[in-house]
Amino acid sequence: MMKKCVHIITILIAFLVLLTTVGNTAAEGKGISSIDDLTGKKLAVPSSTVQDIYIQKHYPDLELQRYNLEADMMQALQNERCDAAIMDDIICYALARKFDNVTILKNSPVPENHMAVVFNKEQTELHRQFNEFLKVLKESGELETICDNWIHRFETTPMPRLNLPTEGEPIRVGMEPCTEPTVFVRNGEIVGLDAELIMRFAAHIGRPVEILSMDYDGLIPAAVSGKVDMSASGLLVTEERAESVLFSDPYYASGSCIALLTKNAATDAQAIKETDTQPGSKGITSIDDLAGKKLAVPSSTVQDIYLQKHYPHLELQRYNLEADMMQALQNERCDAAIMDDIICYALARKFNNVTILRNSPVPENHMAVVFNKEQAELCRQFNAFLKGLKDSGELKTICDNWIHRFETTPMPRLNIPTEGEPIRVGMEPCTEPTVFVRNGEIVGLDAELIMRFAAHIGRPVEILSMDYDGLIPAAVSGKVDMSASGLLVTEERAENVLFSDPYYASGSCIAVLTKNAGDVRSIAPGAPVTPQETRGFWAGIKRSFHRNIIAEKRYMLLWDGLKLTIYISIWAALLGTVLGAGVCYLRMRKSPLLQRIARTYIDLMRGTPILVLLLLMNYVVFANWKNGGTAVAIITFALNFAAYVSEMFRTAISSIDRGQTEAGIAMGFTPLRTFVYIVLPQAVQRVLPVYKGELISLIKTTSIVGYIAIQDLTKASDIIRGRTFDPFFPLIMAAVLYFLLAWIFGAGLDWIGRRFNATTTNDEEQP
Repeated sequence: MMKKCVHIITILIAFLVLLTTVGNTAAEGKGISSIDDLTGKKLAVPSSTVQDIYIQKHYPDLELQRYNLEADMMQALQNERCDAAIMDDIICYALARKFDNVTILKNSPVPENHMAVVFNKEQTELHRQFNEFLKVLKESGELETICDNWIHRFETTPMPRLNLPTEGEPIRVGMEPCTEPTVFVRNGEIVGLDAELIMRFAAHIGRPVEILSMDYDGLIPAAVSGKVDMSASGLLVTEERAESVLFSDPYYASGSCIALLTKNAATDAQAIKETDTQPGSKGITSIDDLAGKKLAVPSSTVQDIYLQKHYPHLELQRYNLEADMMQALQNERCDAAIMDDIICYALARKFNNVTILRNSPVPENHMAVVFNKEQAELCRQFNAFLKGLKDSGELKTICDNWIHRFETTPMPRLNIPTEGEPIRVGMEPCTEPTVFVRNGEIVGLDAELIMRFAAHIGRPVEILSMDYDGLIPAAVSGKVDMSASGLLVTEERAENVLFSDPYYASGSCIAVLTKNAGDVRSIAPGAPVTPQETRGFWAGIKRSFHRNIIAEKRYMLLWDGLKLTIYISIWAALLGTVLGAGVCYLRMRKSPLLQRIARTYIDLMRGTPILVLLLLMNYVVFANWKNGGTAVAIITFALNFAAYVSEMFRTAISSIDRGQTEAGIAMGFTPLRTFVYIVLPQAVQRVLPVYKGELISLIKTTSIVGYIAIQDLTKASDIIRGRTFDPFFPLIMAAVLYFLLAWIFGAGLDWIGRRFNATTTNDEEQP
């Protein structure tokens, strides 16, 4: 058993090393003008592409982030999770149209390649037919028109209406329908340059088409194995690929572009102008240039509400964390990101390629602390405390410290009482500089104000960590006395909660990649953070491990989250098992009423999504319960677990031949003793394998408890992610810990099953 455990842990560590992003964000420098300036920075590349292969071979010291989708790369660029992104020019031009803050560099080192369609090596006739069809398009000039339409006007270019046959042997075509303008979905239809070529070809040879959607990494293997006859999604010709598949004649000469945020581009960098590549388009200078582009917004915030109302045509992507928004910007999954200026300044310090636009349309709002409506006296006390800080000028000093020097500003050491009724405060500790975790301590502008207030009125503080979306509901329901995490005052919110006097006048900023920004005046975020320079793969692994696990004792966040996950899982499983046995008892009674009650309970629990049930229990059923979210989570998971366990027990008991019960009673056993000594042992043997699977599912499901202010393992990884901008290492660490937890619990049940079987067998063998 121990040897098996060691092997599993070794495999998991190897898996972690392969998936972890190496290194950190961009180092401070003169600005990016070429790929040579990306040493020590993060470069996003599309996985398994020409760019990926070329950069690995010729620039082994670069820290690469691999993505399946170029849109994800642009989103990460916007979220400042990477410093630059390299991709095919045709795709880069399309994505750059969605962002005003991205600069596209001219001098990509990757040689020009050719896009072609891939065929299985046995499809020589189909390959010949496609080349003949392509030759006709080229000679007529129609191919150039098709390419121009999709490259420059892909948002409006229609798919031609063709007379495709519906009978006959279909052409099986592999495509990745996620990348504009080559292949993407519009109004439920797969469209794009490659899609039109394939449809025209199918109509030309009179065969129907069967499109198989798959990841980019699977397109070549699918053609090699014969899963598809051909693949088409902007695939580039390489010698290695040509050894395994047939390439058609090329239909487009593709270069590579390096995309970066405009604010990080060197002033003398040779950039591709929008007018050079996309007629009628210019860089992003305001929100009006974001039509047809993707704008990231923090969910349920003032920005989200305002843009829905005044800019309904914009395509919004909602995120819980501003850090995730900036990471998505870096990965080019979005074209711009809008958020509170105080947060935007802090995040922009971590990236050299982001431009912050001044002219956000969202009116200036005020940050304030939220109180439950029954906490009017506490609100009055806070306002009096805040007035004292304003009159003395201390509030301005506190704000300036956290806004401009949040990395080094210390939390004050205050004499906060440890006895007495605590102030329950809801916070989202994932956003610099308002509330975040440093060295295992919650710090930030809001955190300092709350701690100073608690010391001022002489009451202890109990901080409940929760998602941003839950801060207002928690105050409304009374789960917390007050909430503070950069919350902005709105009329709708004021109908349900009490707002303190404001402590900061907050504007909104639009962050864009510098390469996509037009001729605009940007807000300078100040000197960016300078990370240590790393060289080589293993040096990057070591540094990433240190940043995500060792630095600021972040391993304690994972450890505390793991302990809480185990605690909730064990108690929910025990309580759910007992409750499930009771429901099973009712279900098997002869009384129709008891059976109906049990069936209704089972249907209700199994038919309600566990997340919805958890929120209902926390904010409705136990809204006034002061015992915290952990007890609510245990009860909720136990109720849900019981519904499944009861049916397992009932099925296992029903599978035991009734003749054994009758035989036991005939031997003089009471019905209870017959059940305990004859039926139950056999039922347990049969139910254990299914029970193990449901227990493992319960452990994994506990990952949603962060919604009700419980800092479990998943929430701990979110907190680390919000600080390091490294999504892979924290999430993979959480995944590994969940796996080990599930494996240990499963192995424990297997051991119990073997012991139980051995005991039962010995009892049966005794005369």
